[in-house]
Amino acid sequence: MKQRLLTLLTLLAVAVAAFCSVPEYTDENLNYRVTYKWGIINKQAGSARFMLKKRSDHYSALLTARTQPWADRIFQVRDTLSGRMRLGDMAPLLYIKSTHEGGDYRHDEIRYTYAGDVMTAHCERFKVNNKGETTVTDTTLVAKMPGTDMLSVYYLVRRLPFDDMKPGTIARASIFSGKKIESLAVKYVGIETIKLNGRKYECYKINFTFSSERMKDSSAPMWAWIRTDGARIPVKLIGELPIGQIQVLWNDPDSK
Repeated sequence: MKQRLLTLLTLLAVAVAAFCSVPEYTDENLNYRVTYKWGIINKQAGSARFMLKKRSDHYSALLTARTQPWADRIFQVRDTLSGRMRLGDMAPLLYIKSTHEGGDYRHDEIRYTYAGDVMTAHCERFKVNNKGETTVTDTTLVAKMPGTDMLSVYYLVRRLPFDDMKPGTIARASIFSGKKIESLAVKYVGIETIKLNGRKYECYKINFTFSSERMKDSSAPMWAWIRTDGARIPVKLIGELPIGQIQVLWNDPDSK
C-alpha cells in the first residue's frame, strides 16, 4: 500500500530524450486529492501539493503528501520531496526525499552530474525503522539519459511530444531512487475527454509500468490523463490495488 500510494502521488509520467515545444514554466501551485475507491466506497484518503518556482538559473520544486486521519489508522503517510532542475530541459540536479510511512523514517539525497548523454547519481540514504534501528548507505548509480526521479518526472512528462506520437508509442526512461535504478515504460494511448470537478477536460491518456532487474513488472499498470492545453496539467491518475484502486484527482481552482 505505501509504495503504491507514494508512486501514485509522485509519478504521474516519464521523461524522454526528445521534448515537445511548450512554454517556459513559471511559478505553479497545484493541489490534488487522493481517493480510495472500491465498489460503492469512494472516500478521500489523502492529499498532495506540488509547488514550482523559477529561479535565475534553475527550477525549484516541492511536493508534500499526507493521508487523512481515517487512513492514518491503516497506514500513515507524511512525505516531503524537494529538488532542483535545470532550466530548459528540466533535467534533475538535486532530489531530497523525506518520508514518514508507517513507523519508518527515511531521508534520501541524490545529486546529479552530467557528461554527454550519461548521468551519474550520487545517492545517500538514512533510514530508521520502527524498531529504532538506523541504516546509512552511500551509492553511485550511472545511466544514459533520459533519467529522472520521483519528483522531476512530474514536470518532464508535460514536455513529451504527444502531438507527434501515434497511439501505442512507448517511451522509456530510468528512475533513480536512494539505492537503485528502475526502468519505466510509458505508452501513449490517445486523446480522451474526461469529466472531473463538474467540467470536461480534453486529455492525453497514458499507461505506464515499472520494472527492475529482479522483476519484469514491479507494479501493476497505471493510467494518467494530462490536459492537452496550456501547461498540460495532469488531472487524473488511477492505480490498481489488490482490493480497490487509488485515484489522484486535480483540484481545479476554477471549477465550481
